[in-house]
Amino acid sequence: MPLHNKKGFTLVEVMVSVAVIGLLAVIMMTSLGSTRQTEELKASARQLAADIRSMQARALAAGDVQACPNSSALLSICEDSKAVCTNPADCVAHVPSAFGVNASSTATYYTLFAEVEPSTADFHLTRPTEVLLSRPLLQGTSQNVVIKNVLTGKPAPLLPKIAGDVSFMRQSGNTRLNDGSGLEPDIMVFRLWHKVSSSTIDVEVNRVTGRVSVL
Repeated sequence: MPLHNKKGFTLVEVMVSVAVIGLLAVIMMTSLGSTRQTEELKASARQLAADIRSMQARALAAGDVQACPNSSALLSICEDSKAVCTNPADCVAHVPSAFGVNASSTATYYTLFAEVEPSTADFHLTRPTEVLLSRPLLQGTSQNVVIKNVLTGKPAPLLPKIAGDVSFMRQSGNTRLNDGSGLEPDIMVFRLWHKVSSSTIDVEVNRVTGRVSVL
């Protein structure tokens, strides 16, 4: 009766195959993680740029905002809540002088604001009652993207600042930049940084042209 040779895998071959599969899995997971981090950074930059442009559009549209006198007799925005009003019935349309965005270094969010109080109209987020909305750079619970730096210049060199405001004048839409120095720069850059990948991306605003760019 003829004998048939039965061929199989040796232990070494099995171990090598398992090692190769494990290595491929690690490479794939690393690649997927890197792709996700890159997309998180890009999405945050696109969102910030879109919100800056939306404030520019709102200024050009010459829209009003809902505001009311507060306990200090200053106008406070009450579009989302009338709690700031001395009398909630006084939450009515008012004409703002500007719409803008404020952001600070190391923050994981930024703030949309409108200047409705004439006595504090300085193209800068002066009071909490000027806030329209505070928005996180990333939606959900993740805080992996932060504003690493706020950089300004005329146009170079760009120097780091603690915070910066981009605002747009009502009707004309003219761009105003405020970095707290007392001298208005021509360029403001919000540099976003991902905590995990250490990658950065810039959102640049040009005061002269009014252009908002993701670089």
